[in-house]
Amino acid sequence: MRQLKELPKVQIPRWYFCADIDTSHEWKLHCFNDSSQSAYGSVVYLKFSHVNETKTAFVISKRRVAPLKKLSLPRLELMAALLGARLIASIREHFANAKVYMWADSSIVLYWIKNNPRRWKTFVQNRVAEIQEKTSPEVWNHCSCCKNPADKIIRGVSVRKAVNDQVWWHGPPWLRHILCVILRRQ
Repeated sequence: MRQLKELPKVQIPRWYFCADIDTSHEWKLHCFNDSSQSAYGSVVYLKFSHVNETKTAFVISKRRVAPLKKLSLPRLELMAALLGARLIASIREHFANAKVYMWADSSIVLYWIKNNPRRWKTFVQNRVAEIQEKTSPEVWNHCSCCKNPADKIIRGVSVRKAVNDQVWWHGPPWLRHILCVILRRQ
């Protein structure tokens, strides 16, 4: 209850661009997903590049409480990936030309997503099929769990810490680099 007093300090910018936007600007949406035994969630950042300027900004996040029926951690990670795919699908309506990068710290989930959904049992099959319908398997990448900002969603952060948390509002530092190399596992 004490944290409710801190909420007015939280301000989320809703205008991400300067007035001189043109088609030479490059937009990228980065969606990070994570889970624990108690919750799962996703957070999306917009990366905006033009000439020598690169900015990143928080767009949206969602958190869900894990189901009462105990699920394995890979299945919860898959539910986080599905939540992220749904978020990206809704955001793409506004950023149709943006490149999409999906991030997960579970190698098992990445393996499921990059393969034919019919190979898996019903629970995994249905979720992987929807993920593949909303995002291409090629946009999915591995992100180390210690560099995954979605971890903050599932672990929880006080309002006071969140207000000044640059990783939360702008994504991990490596995301802001102009030349961001994405390593993909073959």
